[in-house]
Amino acid sequence: MGCSCGQYVVIEKFLLQIEGQEFFLSLYLLFIRILWYNIIMKRLWVSLLVCCIIIASSQQAYPRDVKSSNVNELIEEALKNNPHIQAAYNRWKAAAYRVKNVSAIPDPIGKYTYLGESIETRIGPQEHKYALSQTIPFPMKLYLKGKSAVKEREMLKEEYEAAKRDLIKDINFVYYDLYWLDKAQIVLNEEKTVLESLEKVARVKFETGYVPQQDVIRVGVEISKIIDRILTVKQQRKSKEAMMNSLLNRPKRIPLEPIEDIGFEEFSHELDQLRKIASKSRQELIEANLNVEKAKYEKSLSQLNFIPDFTFGFDYISVGSGSTVMSNDGRDAWMTTFAVNIPLWFDKLYTEIKEKEMSLKAAEHDYDDTKNRVTYEIEDIYFKIVTYKDIVSLYKTALLPQTEQAFEAGRTGYESGKVDFLDWLDSERVLLQTRLAYYKAIADYQKSIAYLERIIGTDI
Repeated sequence: MGCSCGQYVVIEKFLLQIEGQEFFLSLYLLFIRILWYNIIMKRLWVSLLVCCIIIASSQQAYPRDVKSSNVNELIEEALKNNPHIQAAYNRWKAAAYRVKNVSAIPDPIGKYTYLGESIETRIGPQEHKYALSQTIPFPMKLYLKGKSAVKEREMLKEEYEAAKRDLIKDINFVYYDLYWLDKAQIVLNEEKTVLESLEKVARVKFETGYVPQQDVIRVGVEISKIIDRILTVKQQRKSKEAMMNSLLNRPKRIPLEPIEDIGFEEFSHELDQLRKIASKSRQELIEANLNVEKAKYEKSLSQLNFIPDFTFGFDYISVGSGSTVMSNDGRDAWMTTFAVNIPLWFDKLYTEIKEKEMSLKAAEHDYDDTKNRVTYEIEDIYFKIVTYKDIVSLYKTALLPQTEQAFEAGRTGYESGKVDFLDWLDSERVLLQTRLAYYKAIADYQKSIAYLERIIGTDI
């Protein structure tokens, strides 16, 4: 094995020291230096290797260049990793195991009795007693308990589905907010570039004496306002990125690439059609109906409490040897038992029935309330979507072309000296607000559709 460069340096120094010095002392120092050098280099290499493994593993788990901004991919990732969704899923699965528990018969009871003082009988003393009993509830009781547990399991399943729909809505809301912020940043940067070019025009006119210095100062003020808005938009985008990472259960500060143009979905659904979809798909409505069915089973179960349960048993008695010469002397004894519980306290039973009746009425009212609320939410968001759709169309076909035309005319007129600076500046402000409002209307339109899908409980 060859020596490293550092080792050659040490050996060279040793050769220079041989002359005029004691040989053995130099040899000893050389050995110590080489030994320490190898130890230090090995530790450095091991530390470097460990650091590389840690960095590689962390980048593999959550790479810093994760920039997916496709809304469908984000939704899929959120549904897999969001802890709230996983918790709702586990509650649903836990309820599935409970169904078997509540519908199973109770455990048998074993009993052992040791007789400290034996009971003398004609055939011998009783020494030990063994007993086993099993309670059998009335069959319909177990059936109704099982049905009630099944409805509870199905309710938790709807809660799980509702949590998924909530998460999808939240992802869409943050996604379209990011879309608007990205578009706002593009628009503001473009307006900043336009203002900077016109600032040069105003400065040239001021230097030639065509316009006062106020025009140059006003353009600078507008540029500063644009820069302030750009900084605000960047801060808002970082906040939305943090919210998205929280929904995706990612580490913080994972960047998202700018969102490009999104397709404008034409909304063509009718109000009655949406009501029908919601009646079959809205999770809260289905859950409220399941709660009514569960309350009915529990009411029927309370009425069965007047019927007794049965307990069957078997006893075995160990008998010691007696003092007789009879053939059955010392023979063990056994017996069977049968018992029923007596539903004697009728006030308690009637009170429980009344309780379940009130619970049933409450569940029915909850269902009606949920149905009314869903109907209102559908109508409210439906008219908002129609309005946003018309607003987007108005901006696209009329307001944007008109404000752009007015801005270009004002800029041309100002450069040629035919338009006052303030008139041109007003046209620039109107164009900026119109462009920002256009993209904001698109984002609000898409968010309203996402909210409608949450209300009806499914995609459209």
